[in-house]
Amino acid sequence: MWQSLIDIQKSIVPDMLSHMLKRLNILSCIKNEQPIGRRTLARELGMTERVLRSEVDNLLELNLIKVESKGISISDMGRQTLIDVEPFLTLIENRDDLAVQLKEKYSLKDIFVVRGDADHNSLVKEELARLMAGELTANLSNRTIVSVAGGSTMALVSKFLKPKYDDLLFIPARGGLGEDVALQANSIVSRLAQATSGEHRMLYAPDSISKASLELLKEEPMVREVIDLNNRSSLVIHGIGDALQMAARRNVTPEVISKLEHGNAVGEVFGFYFDADGNVVHKVDTIGLQLEDLKDKNSIFAVAGGNGKKEAVKAYLKLAPQNTILFIDEVIAEHLLG
Repeated sequence: MWQSLIDIQKSIVPDMLSHMLKRLNILSCIKNEQPIGRRTLARELGMTERVLRSEVDNLLELNLIKVESKGISISDMGRQTLIDVEPFLTLIENRDDLAVQLKEKYSLKDIFVVRGDADHNSLVKEELARLMAGELTANLSNRTIVSVAGGSTMALVSKFLKPKYDDLLFIPARGGLGEDVALQANSIVSRLAQATSGEHRMLYAPDSISKASLELLKEEPMVREVIDLNNRSSLVIHGIGDALQMAARRNVTPEVISKLEHGNAVGEVFGFYFDADGNVVHKVDTIGLQLEDLKDKNSIFAVAGGNGKKEAVKAYLKLAPQNTILFIDEVIAEHLLG
């Protein structure tokens, strides 16, 4: 609901949001530098003193700041206003400036950056899912086959996906029965199909399986169908995970945990655990898409949010194919540019 209202405001009164953001920026600068003189504040903000004087008068009238002989400082009401508005900033303005810098540094198809830190604000994860859903919708056409990996952000995408085409088919990108049911690809493809009036297939296969059992399972008709559909899919959506967190979520053996720790694994994608240099430390034997399959797809939608995943994303970008569309939050983006 909030996002819809904000989108309407952006369309009808775009100046209102930009003006609000300008005032919030002034408030934030005052809070960080207080007490601060008008001339110094104008220089910090890159504004003329005449324009700033008008804004300061407005903020003073609203009781958001205090103007004293020693300089301008923020009031209790102004401080509370900044606290109250922080969770919604990600819905108001995304960090296109960081996205532009990242596109110059990394050769990816596209990059989107959401304001904030998903580890501390659940709205950031929702905004990542909303952006991914919007871009996914823009890339869909009739009879599109979409391979879907599990994950917490992926589980939110169906909430924002709008039905636009007929005959969409969503399939699990890989096996995965060793984690929370709500985060499994089987559950997510079902919700995506329901949201778009499309179809889905299930893949009932353990996340990790012996090579002998794996070959036998591949011959099962229902499994064979999903394997073939994954080969034919044009779009893939997946998350980028922290190595040890993903291993714990999938209940891997202590031996594997030890292997990941000794190999300094930082990230995981499609059952591939890799270190900071992008070297694969451990690979799970599973049914479904492999890393090497991604380069043949039209578009790969990859998402991650939160300070805890910054090293995983940085490492994954050494492996990511150029057809990747990346969705990250501000804290990860700043780490990648640092």
